[in-house]
Amino acid sequence: MKHSISQFWRKKDSYYFIKLTRCRKCGRVSFPGREVCPFCGSRDVETYTSRGRGRVVSYTVTYFRREGEEESMPRIIGLIELEEGVKVPGEIVDVEPSEIEEGIEVEAVLRRLSSDNPYGLIYYGLKFIPVLKK
Repeated sequence: MKHSISQFWRKKDSYYFIKLTRCRKCGRVSFPGREVCPFCGSRDVETYTSRGRGRVVSYTVTYFRREGEEESMPRIIGLIELEEGVKVPGEIVDVEPSEIEEGIEVEAVLRRLSSDNPYGLIYYGLKFIPVLKK
């Protein structure tokens, strides 16, 4: 994934946080955050940051790779239902494909997304990891 530094900086909030909006009129939550509630049309919405915890609703394992991403194969891409009730897509890491299943609890963590080259700028963003039971 190629980024320009300025483009990544302008979009950094979407890489570092899961921003949601809650409508003050109907109470429903939206992702991505919006200025107008998509359910009732109200402009009275508040933006807030999700805790990033939820459950895997569905997932797929992909073996497609781009040059330079060979070490991260295979990749698990999941649909996560957050505690706030919205569904978000995300990569699930730190788990083998045979260990993943629908319904497991996950949380968002900051991880390396890519880098310019072995000695260049490293880009970070959110990925999901399984929550360890205590």
